[in-house]
Amino acid sequence: MYESLSDGQKEILNYEEGNVVVKACPGSGKTYSLAARISRLLRKPNLQKQGLAIISFTNIACYEIEDKLVSEFAIPLPLRHPHFLGTIDSFINTYIFLPFGHLIIGCNSKPELVGEPHGPWNVKKFDMDYDQYFDKTTFDSNDMLIPIAPYQAFHFAWLYFNKDGKINGNIANIIRSKRELFKKGYANQSDANYISLKVLEKYPSIAENLAKKFSNFLIDECQDTNDVHMKIIDILNHSGNNNIMLIGDRDQSIFEWNDARPELFDAKYELWNKILLDENRRSSQLICNFIKKLSSFTEIKAVNEHVKDSSLEPMISGYKIPKKETKKDKLSITAEESHESFKEILNSFLNDCEENGIDISKVDVAVLYRGTASSRYLGLSSDVHSFETIPWLKNHYQVKGIVKGKHMYELGKFNKGYKLLEKSYFEAINRVDDPAFYCSSQFISERISVMGIKNYRNEIFKFIDCLPNTKDKTLNKWIEEANLALRNSSIKIRFSIATEFGNVLIDDYFGEDHNSERLHPFHFGTVHSAKGKTFKAVLLLLGKKSVRKNYETILNLDEKDRNSNDMEELRIVYVALSRPELLLRLVVPDSDVVLWTNKLIN
Repeated sequence: MYESLSDGQKEILNYEEGNVVVKACPGSGKTYSLAARISRLLRKPNLQKQGLAIISFTNIACYEIEDKLVSEFAIPLPLRHPHFLGTIDSFINTYIFLPFGHLIIGCNSKPELVGEPHGPWNVKKFDMDYDQYFDKTTFDSNDMLIPIAPYQAFHFAWLYFNKDGKINGNIANIIRSKRELFKKGYANQSDANYISLKVLEKYPSIAENLAKKFSNFLIDECQDTNDVHMKIIDILNHSGNNNIMLIGDRDQSIFEWNDARPELFDAKYELWNKILLDENRRSSQLICNFIKKLSSFTEIKAVNEHVKDSSLEPMISGYKIPKKETKKDKLSITAEESHESFKEILNSFLNDCEENGIDISKVDVAVLYRGTASSRYLGLSSDVHSFETIPWLKNHYQVKGIVKGKHMYELGKFNKGYKLLEKSYFEAINRVDDPAFYCSSQFISERISVMGIKNYRNEIFKFIDCLPNTKDKTLNKWIEEANLALRNSSIKIRFSIATEFGNVLIDDYFGEDHNSERLHPFHFGTVHSAKGKTFKAVLLLLGKKSVRKNYETILNLDEKDRNSNDMEELRIVYVALSRPELLLRLVVPDSDVVLWTNKLIN
């Protein structure tokens, strides 16, 4: 069963007791190794009272662990009590926040999680209403308010202290708003993690019971931990659990917008026992060599017998970028010429795929991009998501939930679509009289109790059934048809949006979330959308500028002079370039070809 494991993977399999950090390069088979270890531990006879806590940072990563347990090691799923297999957020919610969070925030009932991924937070009574930032902010482990949304989401510049040393008024108002909403039982997921840390710090007995509940903690993708996560791990360790295995690749930490700090992983790697996985089972040696200069590994060895000796060399291609006409340069490059330039490179890449026996499909081929501006080269309407063209009006943010819910419903995502429509429906009704109304799960439970489940469902489905289809319609057209249908059905709701921004197809506005076949036969999306995935061929499209600054500026800095944002931008490139097995092409502006060639090849 375990014969195919490498020496490093067998270290993971047979590791006995003590805290250990596994540093794994891309394609090292860490998920397979972790599943092997889990299968071995599950077969030990002393797991009757204590279970395994198997934790990762995304649902996709958890599904991959489950898949390996079933397909490779014949472990039946789901794992039952006393074991846990899920995301770190679900672990914190299940064992700390939901049962004990009220001890910190002082609410009178069970806390409720709001904001993504639990449901949209769309409370905004007026332009300067600080309640609107509840899901866009949280607290760090030192009780400082921090943003968890882009700077454009705030109507002010994020300045924590004034020159006199006092907390800035905007920050103070958000803190006051959050504390008041905490008392009502609301918390976003980052808040739940923060509050859970405070629970463990204030009530050591809760930490001790949780630490003793599991014989082993196995935490995957641990490079994505933030300070709150790591302090929770430390408390569980200091409270009696000394069998913690952290697994990750610090070079693939690309979630600093969520305050992820790979240096926390580095510190544990230096402090605890360590295992190194530097054999890449995904890519050819040529690809491994190409990406090595962006990694912290001194060597990455290709070991996949099917691809390791491939002669397909990674390529760096240049495309024209549009230039504004100046007095000196009357022959500027137009946007149309720029798109044609990229189109030629894309077609060449797809031809290379076909010539090398790679099917053009969403499973085998990916075109990835960094930043919404680059996505336009694929014909995507990325600008409709910019903060300057948002069509949703204050006191009417529930309209977005209704349109998106209906669109999801039509695409077969019935459960998620229904929940979004249900919540947004009651907000649309109640915000006529109460602009601050938020549809909580408690409100829905009380409504069902009063009406009875049958009458309740009939009301919701009457609303859903009267809404027009979203296919091939602009937001403006759909709103017009929906208001007519609601009036004919005697449902006292009217939708409003900023019509000057509503002339966009609903499928374009929400369709990119679903990687539509209508747009392209290959997988397309941001680098983040491909994290953890493997393709046979990848094209990465970069612009002149990253989200924060020009790549030329970042690459010309000495490593010691790069800040954390600079380092994250290079890690994002690294994640994308490490996805393919055989064929890799990096596409950059013409003027940056030499720059990237010097970095990755010379």
